[in-house]
Amino acid sequence: MSNGETVSRRPKGRSWIVVVLIIALVAAGVVGYLYFRSQQKVLNLLQLNVLQSQRIDEFGRLSDQVREFNARFGARFGRIQTMEGIDVVIKDIEALQAQQLPSSIDTLIAEFKAIAEKVDYLGDEIDKLENSLGKPHNVAKNETHSQIILNYLTTEAGLSHKEAEQIMKRTALIWELEPGNHVYNIYWNGVFLTTVTQGTAKRSPLIVQKLIRDMTARHIEELEARLQQLAPSDSLGAPIGR
Repeated sequence: MSNGETVSRRPKGRSWIVVVLIIALVAAGVVGYLYFRSQQKVLNLLQLNVLQSQRIDEFGRLSDQVREFNARFGARFGRIQTMEGIDVVIKDIEALQAQQLPSSIDTLIAEFKAIAEKVDYLGDEIDKLENSLGKPHNVAKNETHSQIILNYLTTEAGLSHKEAEQIMKRTALIWELEPGNHVYNIYWNGVFLTTVTQGTAKRSPLIVQKLIRDMTARHIEELEARLQQLAPSDSLGAPIGR
């Protein structure tokens, strides 16, 4: 072999090393990006849960205050419809503000609007986080949260049915799903997270849960009042024999 042939082959060997290094760097970059993206999705889903809880708390506080306002002043100044959605709430509040209201009522209405706008802002932030999580599972009629979780863990996460059931038993489920609700599931690094948002449904599952809790509380109060009416009165006198 001549020196010329040896010299001409060396660059080829070096070029292969360069190609391998480039491929390794690209692969490492892709893996790092996917890892970061998965980690970011987990953080976004956690933040989504926090914002949803804040939104339902603020909406619940607003609903309670508006209910009291409607009972006291609705016939005189006009009612605020809270169950029709936050846009309608803000519209009703602005209609009230257009009137000549007593200063105390005007201040109250301004407070209502501030809370309603905060609820609206939280809704926008929730929408942004949802968009970052990718395509959700769109809830169909009669679908349950447990069914959706089991299907995700066994098909997309690749777990056995037994493993999926064990994870599901440790997971807080939303029982009041409605068609059109969106379910986001993430299984990453041994951790499973799930959340449900309103999606295209008329109501958020958190709103539905609050309505059910309120209805149950009212039903309990009604039963307690009935029991008090049926209970023997102390005015009937002392027991026989005294």
